[in-house]
Order: sequence, then C-alpha cells, then structure tokens
Amino acid sequence: MEKLLDVEEETMEKILDVREMTPRERHPRIFDTFRALNEGEYFILVNDHDPRPLLYQFQNEHDGEFEWWPLEQGPTAWRVAVARKKKDAGGRTLTDYMQTDHRRLDAIFERFSVAVKEKRWDDASRDFRVFSLGLKRHIKAEEDILFPLFEKKTGMVDAGPTVVMRMEHKEIKDLLDRVLNKTDGKDSTGISEGTYALVNILADHNMKEEHILYPESDACVSDMERAQVINKAQAV
Repeated sequence: MEKLLDVEEETMEKILDVREMTPRERHPRIFDTFRALNEGEYFILVNDHDPRPLLYQFQNEHDGEFEWWPLEQGPTAWRVAVARKKKDAGGRTLTDYMQTDHRRLDAIFERFSVAVKEKRWDDASRDFRVFSLGLKRHIKAEEDILFPLFEKKTGMVDAGPTVVMRMEHKEIKDLLDRVLNKTDGKDSTGISEGTYALVNILADHNMKEEHILYPESDACVSDMERAQVINKAQAV
C-alpha cells in the first residue's frame, strides 16, 4: 500500500514517503505536493535513494522558489525538507541563503536542547544528528564552493577571513562529533560542556560570516556566479 502525505502529530510536519510508490509515480506526486504549498510551508520527502536528480529538476523548473535541506542521507532512507519560498525579484543573495541556513540550524539546535533538558534521549540524538549533518553540509559548501570563489575574486588566499574560518571549522566539526557521542551516551554533563563550547564558537563565527564574509562575497561576484554557488550548495 502506498504511504501518501501524512502529518506527524508531535511536529505537525507533512511527510511524503515515496518509497513504496512506483518510480513513475514519484516525481509527479512530489511536484504536486510542492505546488500545493503556500509560501513558507514545507514537507518532508522520504526516499529510498539519493534524490539528487530530483533536486536538479527542482532547480530547472522552480529555480529561486524552493528550499532544499537534507535531514538524513542514507543508507536506508534519505529525508529532505522541501519548502516553498517567495521568488526573489532581483535574484537571491549569498547572504540570504547562508543566513537562512544558520537560522534553520539554530531552530534545530534549540529543539535538541529542549529534548536534552526533558531527557528525551531518542529525540535528542535524532535532532542532533540532523543538526550535525546540516552544519557539516554548510561547512562543506563554504569550503568547497564559496571560499575558493571568494579567494579568487579578492586574492586573499593565504591571509584573510577564509583562513580563520577554516581553522574554526575544524574545531566546530570536532565539537559536533563530541556532543553527538555524549548525547548517544546520555551524558548530561558532557553534553553541557560540549554545547557550551560549541555555542560560544558558533556565535562569533556566524557573526563574522554574516557581517563580513557573506556581504563581501555578494559584492564581488556576478549574479550568475551567485546563482551557481547556491545551486551547488544545495547539492552538497
């Protein structure tokens, strides 16, 4: 039996699980679900393989009208939050795209923190895995796509903001792994120590990105390059 669009009672999230649908039914159903969304609404797509070809179709048919945020990447299930956004009249900035991801990750981290406080350990582990995946994807998009372009445009390769950012990224990724390990072990003290360090470094790190790196990147790239960075970042 096909599992159609469901709503999880606790989160009120719309879930579209296409794993039991025939391949030819999947894409039409996914796009019908997307087109039925109001601006700001989203659904969670659940698939049995990497839906990257679907992303490329979205980019081709709905460029600038959607958000694509992977929540789980295999090996048995791939989950993606697909949202409808208002199309930007002048094209989307890198600052807006990256800041939107920051805010999304902040909300997931807050949900994780509440789960830890209430000792809902399964929820806490699940939420932190989503947070960790999202932040590591964000870091990879910066280091593999945005930073090289920024350095090429500005000539700041061996000195400048990206050098500091890369150093901080390593510390952030180490903290993510540490906190996840402590969360899986239900270690409240270890979680508190790890998240304290993580929050402190992210507060300063994100501020530098949002007030310096992203605006300067927007200022030195073309509209086409800006769109290419966003499309590539969605596919990370």
